[in-house]
Amino acid sequence: MKRREIIIVGILLMLGFVAMFLPNTEPFKHVISEKKLLYEANKEGRYVSTDEVAQAIMESDPSYLLIDLRTPAEFAKFTIDGAINIPYAKIMDEANLDYFDQDVYTTVLFSNGSSLADQAWMRLRSYDYKGNKVMKGGVNEWYKTIINPQKPKDIDTAEAEATYLFRKGASIFFTGAQVVGNAAPTKKSKKAAKPIVKRKKKEVSGGCG
Repeated sequence: MKRREIIIVGILLMLGFVAMFLPNTEPFKHVISEKKLLYEANKEGRYVSTDEVAQAIMESDPSYLLIDLRTPAEFAKFTIDGAINIPYAKIMDEANLDYFDQDVYTTVLFSNGSSLADQAWMRLRSYDYKGNKVMKGGVNEWYKTIINPQKPKDIDTAEAEATYLFRKGASIFFTGAQVVGNAAPTKKSKKAAKPIVKRKKKEVSGGCG
């Protein structure tokens, strides 16, 4: 882990420990050990790539629920198709906890980069909320790889070529037109209506589709 991420992990572990002794913690009943939290924080499995998210949206995969953790102003300006806005400061509000403490969807958290989404993941996981992932690189990586992918100077493997062709197709899908050079997308992303989240493997009623 990078030094900054280690510091964030340390701070969040400390806050999680302190929270165990604070009053009014009724919504947060399951607190996992610091050792387990640190172990899981170091696993790459808590991340999904922009390619995975793009493919899920393009295939109308109903098992993904995208949560934009940025401010309402940033969300209104641009977000990823199908995402709902729950600002980071409000993720622990009781009204929002069902989005994170459920097993209907794979909940994908994203922000501008990875840091804010990482912090959200740590807070949620510290209370034993499962099924949450972080879109690595956030909106910045989404623009770089999906909205405006640049052809590598040397495509030396079939896998690299396939990745570029996928991203080029995804760019057309999300913008409505091919993006040339560093041009901005011509089509504004759509926002989905807020889905109803039900717990315990009940019927899926929303997501990327």
